[in-house]
Amino acid sequence: MKAHHSLAAVIALLVVAGCGGEDDTAHSAQGSTTASPTASSSARPEESTPDELAAAAATSAVIGMLGVTDAAKGDPATRDWEPEVRRFAGDPAALLAVTAVRDYATLGLRQEGETLVDLEVTSVDLVAPDGATVRITGCYDSQSTRVVRQDTGEVISPGTPPRYVWDITVVRYDAEPGSPWLVTQLTPLTDQPC
Repeated sequence: MKAHHSLAAVIALLVVAGCGGEDDTAHSAQGSTTASPTASSSARPEESTPDELAAAAATSAVIGMLGVTDAAKGDPATRDWEPEVRRFAGDPAALLAVTAVRDYATLGLRQEGETLVDLEVTSVDLVAPDGATVRITGCYDSQSTRVVRQDTGEVISPGTPPRYVWDITVVRYDAEPGSPWLVTQLTPLTDQPC
């Protein structure tokens, strides 16, 4: 029984650590997102403000990251997922996501389901010292995915509330080719239900 609790604690840590970079945006690979009016895609690009364009690009980066990490955690041992994760995330979020995927592979675990998060852009700062920055609050539905043992199919309890807040930071990397928007922080706030 003690080993089971220890494994549950490890899984909870992996979910949280993965979120720190990752796994774990308004996302699902199919997109369960709710965004603020500043991230609305209804306006044509020529009518969008720079803040609206930044919000949309940042939200897309979060959704892309979650799609990749969902795929990676669904089949963690098939390949090195780091290059794909880094298309959407910068450190420390990328490192945490990649580490979580590698830990899944090492522990013989996999994820079932797609991450569902309702996203809301809370601020846009196009002149931030570290680069243009968008802050997003997400409401993560922890019941949208589950972690299972690959060999037995046993479901591992997540050890988190059903829905809780994610604090997400996305930064534009102007020094990189194409000036990509990358998720740099994805912090689960399990003590804040939503």
